Amino acid sequence: MLRSVAGAGIAGVTASLAGCLGGEDEDVITKGTTEGGTTGLLTETLMDEGFDEDHGIQIQSEAFAAPPQVQQQLVLNEDIPAAYMGSIVATRNWEDNQIELVGPYMNYHAYIVTREDSDIEEPQDLEGMELSWASREADAWLKVAVILAQEYGLEPDDYELSEVAPATSIGLLEDEDLDAILLHEPLITNALVEHDFEIVLDPEETWEEMTGLPMTTVDVAWEQSWYESNEEDAEAFAAAVYDTQNYIEDNFDDVIDTYADAIGLEGDEQIELAKERLPGTYPTEWSDDLAESGLEFVEQAHDLGILEVEPTDDIYNVIDV
Repeated sequence: MLRSVAGAGIAGVTASLAGCLGGEDEDVITKGTTEGGTTGLLTETLMDEGFDEDHGIQIQSEAFAAPPQVQQQLVLNEDIPAAYMGSIVATRNWEDNQIELVGPYMNYHAYIVTREDSDIEEPQDLEGMELSWASREADAWLKVAVILAQEYGLEPDDYELSEVAPATSIGLLEDEDLDAILLHEPLITNALVEHDFEIVLDPEETWEEMTGLPMTTVDVAWEQSWYESNEEDAEAFAAAVYDTQNYIEDNFDDVIDTYADAIGLEGDEQIELAKERLPGTYPTEWSDDLAESGLEFVEQAHDLGILEVEPTDDIYNVIDV
């Protein structure tokens, strides 16, 4: 069932980083994250601005090479009870791991891109084409597969998906070794400046038009039993992240200027374009729309045959802020 848990003193909760409780001091939270990019930006801002200390905790960071590795730690490592996960992957893991989703982690910020001289002018033109993303098992891709099927009539067998690291896929697209790529920010900002690329599909915008609901890439996730035993620490962590998200969105240009190098923006043109394209990446409010949207993706993925287990709304435990 969909449950709502009161978060004491939290005006809203969201997360763009993974957290885990560690160490002998229960007020120290070790945060799993990735370096650079949009997740790294939130991590650095949270720690530099001291939002953790404002809520009586100390956050330490531990970097992993890629988001799937952070999620793997959540599933396999008892020392990392909280991180992030999408609704489709969480459904796959529910029976064995009871990882529940508690709030929006990051608004969806990847796009399908092709060359300006390509014959691909709209999503329907992807039929018979080869496109790429890092993993066909990640929510970042699975949600796009749902949109392509439901809105554009493109079943997974109607195109070829190659698993290619996003940074590598840029060069392959430029060299015409790929027809289109799914690319996330801030890599897409870099690519639009450096290459003659154009956006074919904005999944978040399309999903909102289809359903009237928000679309996240992944959501804040933690081990159910850990939250039940550590509610105070978990809510303090969530509150610190919420403050960070709002701080970034309220001071976006200044934050981009401060962390441009850290997130891989090179030169004034990329920095200025990022200031236009990236606002709205970080959710600053939270409601049960999150669960409604995530569960809609789960249902449609199951109907499409790319989710093999039965949907369950037990994966959501949305904190009532």
